[in-house]
Amino acid sequence: MTIIRRIGAVALAAPLAMSFPVLGALPAQAATTSVITPADGAVITSGSQATAKAHFDFAITMQLRVNGPGIGDTFIAEKDFSGDISGTFPITQNGRYTVSLKGKQTGHLYDSNTFTVRIAPAAPTGLSAAVSGGKLVVKWNRGLEDDLTGYALSGSGVKSKSGSLGSLCQGTSCSTTLSLTRSSGSVSVGVRARRSTGTGGSLYSSSSTATASAGGGSGSLPGGSAPSLPSNSSVPSASTPLTPFNNESPVTLPSVQPDGATPGLTYPAPQIATDSPKAQNVAATDRLQWGKSVGIAIVLLIVAAHLGTWTRRLRVAQAGTSSNGMAARLARGGTGRKRVSKARQQIARAEALAKTAPVMSAVAPPASETKPARRPATLGKSSGGVNVRIAKASPAKASPGKASPGKKPKRTHRSK
Repeated sequence: MTIIRRIGAVALAAPLAMSFPVLGALPAQAATTSVITPADGAVITSGSQATAKAHFDFAITMQLRVNGPGIGDTFIAEKDFSGDISGTFPITQNGRYTVSLKGKQTGHLYDSNTFTVRIAPAAPTGLSAAVSGGKLVVKWNRGLEDDLTGYALSGSGVKSKSGSLGSLCQGTSCSTTLSLTRSSGSVSVGVRARRSTGTGGSLYSSSSTATASAGGGSGSLPGGSAPSLPSNSSVPSASTPLTPFNNESPVTLPSVQPDGATPGLTYPAPQIATDSPKAQNVAATDRLQWGKSVGIAIVLLIVAAHLGTWTRRLRVAQAGTSSNGMAARLARGGTGRKRVSKARQQIARAEALAKTAPVMSAVAPPASETKPARRPATLGKSSGGVNVRIAKASPAKASPGKASPGKKPKRTHRSK
């Protein structure tokens, strides 16, 4: 069993040992593994991004990367085993860029190309010029390039000037003033943006121009001249309104006669109102109406309060004068809680008296004795006592010899 395990281990280890030098040596020995574009030494003069492309024959994982101003070392794309690999990257600044082909696992550099970006800046936009205080005020928008260094201004009738971004621009707008070299006439100015080449030089954009008129020049209306008044019209006085109905206005209104009307039919002329309508102060009217409404509401509230007080006093007076009224009964009996407490006390007192009171014998004395005694049935207060009735003697149980003939026993009466 041990011999079989050793033979299996050797059989598995041999191919693995042979594969490592093959995988490590093939990419280094491949002649076609290289960066294709951009070509080495190329110069790019336009655009905002570039495309990199490379080819490799065999590798575990190959990466395409770029290093340049403004972007640093940037990853572009990667691919496994073999084939073409490509991707795009931005070029925001001028200068030298390097595209490289590297192995991801080993970090080995297989090929690289270096090229130059030299793109001129765009012409300034939003340019305007105006003469103010003997100087020409120029304004424009700042460019979008990251490596702009400044602007240069020159033109006709003004002195030239150039400056950096810090001296000419604030935020996204730029402005400056130029001295005039002429006191009258038309002046013009051109603005060019300046950008670094990234290799120690500068590039200028095309010029954007604007014109303005200095003081003393005679201006003319564009596209023609101003209309003149009719020669046969007289200038109306200041007190006469310019209306087409007093025959003193240079404006001619169209005829009010409709199309297809009967020829020769005269339509009445429109009448001009002499009295101007009087405007009504709506705000004052609204305030007055609001005040009236508030006053009426207050009066109604006062009247309702007085009526409520009067009816309440009347009800109280009526309840107090009647002895059988609810108010009198409530006043005599107290609150509901007190009434319940009194009733409980009365019930407890009656139960106590009923338990402690002695009960007379139910057997009556002989007839020859004195008449039966009568015990008062009420003990204590009349409102809380109990009524006790004395039992009457039965005639059957009395002695026949002792009974008085012809006499009837007296009936006991219950005390009330």
